[in-house]
Parts: sequence; C-alpha cells; structure tokens
Amino acid sequence: MAKIPNGILGEFIGTAGNVSGYMRYGVNFIRTRRNKSTKPITEKRLIQQQKIKVCNQFTKPFAGQGFFSITFPANGKTNSGYNRATSALMSQAVVGVYPAMAIECSLALISKGNLPSAVQAVIAQDAAGDLVFTWTDNGGTGIAKANDTAVVLAYFTELKQVVYSLNAGSRGDGTATLVLPPVSGIAETWIGFVSRDKNDAANSVYTGRLVI
Repeated sequence: MAKIPNGILGEFIGTAGNVSGYMRYGVNFIRTRRNKSTKPITEKRLIQQQKIKVCNQFTKPFAGQGFFSITFPANGKTNSGYNRATSALMSQAVVGVYPAMAIECSLALISKGNLPSAVQAVIAQDAAGDLVFTWTDNGGTGIAKANDTAVVLAYFTELKQVVYSLNAGSRGDGTATLVLPPVSGIAETWIGFVSRDKNDAANSVYTGRLVI
C-alpha cells in the first residue's frame, strides 16, 4: 500500500501496482518494480557482488555512527558518506581473485578529500597501552591549516570493532593519543584530517599494524 502524506501533490511512498515510491536524502523517487531476471548471473556480476560484500563487511562496524559523513565530505555529491567510503574501498582497496577477495588495509581510506595528508606519520603504544600517533606539521602547505582537526582510528579486524577519535587534536600539534578500551588483538591504524568547518578532509594515511 502506498501513502501520500501531504495530499495528491505530496510525496508518494510505498507500492501501488507495479510502481513504488521512496524517499532518499529528502528527495522523492518513483520507479517501476523490476521483474526477476531469468538470465544466468555473469562472472562480471559475481565479481562485483563479491567486492560489495567484502566492502560492506569492512564498513559494518561504522554503521549508524555518522563517521563517514564527516570524514568523506560531500563536495557536491548527493550520496551518503557511507556510500562514498564504500566506493573508495571498492576502487582501490579490494585485492585478490574472485571469490577469494579481501580488503588490503594499507590501501584503504578512512577519510578522503582535498586537504594535504599527514606526512611522516608513525604510531606507537605508550606505557598505558594507548596509541600515540605522531607526524610532521605541514600546515601552510597548499590548503593545509595548522588547526585542521586530526582524526585517528584503530580497527580491530578480528573483533570487527573500531576505536576512533574525530577530534584528536590539531594538525599543528604533531601528536595525538587514542585511548583504548580494554581490548586486545591486531589493530590496523590510520590518521586523517578534517577542516574545522567540516567541509573538506584529507586522504587518510595508513600508520600500520600493531598487536595490542
């Protein structure tokens, strides 16, 4: 059953016959229902489906947190930050031959934009067990600013758990600490930057793997 909550000239939501309507990012879309295809699935389609599957497995721990909405600014695009992050993963971080595909963390981005990336970024674990990121301040290079906000992240891939800070300090600080909860395992780590107005970001830098 379809609903027209705002009258005959309002949005069409639901299904009526072979027509369905839905809202996406505040825009009402209407389309005809598709019939199931009887054609066999091609190898190209299977490969694409597998890529989507491994990307969704990687991004699932971020779901509902709004992380990618901040670290993948729209820059004129109308899709979600989550979709923009998935697209970046599919284009450059999926490795292997079908069906044995996986995400290569060293190629993955957790932020993306036009700001200059972190330079000479490294990571270490301090005496308290927390992660200390250090880098060289390159504020003033291009459009980089010393007050760009640092974003740091640890992804415990075996646990499917992410620990991050969207406000870990500033580019000009040259260092940031990510406080970890009681957790252990292999952690893949990244650092990125977001502009103060949140309208732009930097391509993240992979800072390596640690056993916590």
